[in-house]
Amino acid sequence: MGWFCILLLTSILATAPAAEALEIMGGDVVNIDSPIADDLFAGGNTVNVNAPVDSAFIAGGNVFVNAPINGDLVVAGGVIELNSDVGGKVVAAGGTINLRGDVERNVVMAGGQVRVHPTSEIGRDAALSGGEVYNAGMVKGTLWVSARNFENLGSAGAVKFQRWQEGAFEGESKAVISTFSFLMILGYLIVGLLALRLSPGGVSAVDRKIRESAPARALLGFGLIVASSILIVISMLTVVGLPLGFLLLAFFVAALLLADIFVSYSLGRWALSTLNQDRNDLTAFVLGYIILSVLFLLPYAGPVIKLISVSLGFGGIVAALDESRRRV
Repeated sequence: MGWFCILLLTSILATAPAAEALEIMGGDVVNIDSPIADDLFAGGNTVNVNAPVDSAFIAGGNVFVNAPINGDLVVAGGVIELNSDVGGKVVAAGGTINLRGDVERNVVMAGGQVRVHPTSEIGRDAALSGGEVYNAGMVKGTLWVSARNFENLGSAGAVKFQRWQEGAFEGESKAVISTFSFLMILGYLIVGLLALRLSPGGVSAVDRKIRESAPARALLGFGLIVASSILIVISMLTVVGLPLGFLLLAFFVAALLLADIFVSYSLGRWALSTLNQDRNDLTAFVLGYIILSVLFLLPYAGPVIKLISVSLGFGGIVAALDESRRRV
């Protein structure tokens, strides 16, 4: 079921049309009190959406959606209260999730407690996963549920229920994606989307270097990762070299974290060109991200693929920075 949620999430985003602009908001308490006719990226301890928004990507400790979302809503948090209508799709992951508004298309929700209230109508399918799942709404399509306890007082075109077994759940949790991993995947997905929005030229520059010669970039990246690790350790052995060591460490960690994002974009572009599909950059990134995320979880081969991906991305980043330096 975890795999179903992940793949449905990424397929939702892959088919979403690109927006013209975005609004980024952050802080301890974030209040959206004026309408936003763009994509909203918001993060904070508490996020309150009190005015209509085109589409939203939200992460917070407590998230309250009290106004309509015209497009898609992707949200992660401890407590998530969806009190208004959504014109597109909903993807939510958190501790407690309550859905009270109508949703025009699909719904994917995973959490400790997931509740669909009587005031909610879902236009297509719904996939709900959690310790406690409660449905009192109307699902026009198929309702997929994976839970320890499930109470269904609502209606659906069809219901597919899989109960968590106490003994089997521990083994299942090792085999499938955990909630933490789900949130990490969602987080990296948002970072990649932001990178494409804020610096499309930078992403394209790294992509060009990766696609010029992938084996050479992977070897270069692996060598540089080893050399950088040694250099950072040596630099930090002396007080004089400590500032340089911290600077190198910051770049090193940032590059390692971003490496898979660049590889996802390159992989997606390659896959689309192979299929003779002409789609936008966001679609290419999400498609590549799906493929790479699945490959990483393969037994035995996954860690090797992860090492190759990080090395390839790291090498592409360094090569792009070097090319940029030469042009200055």
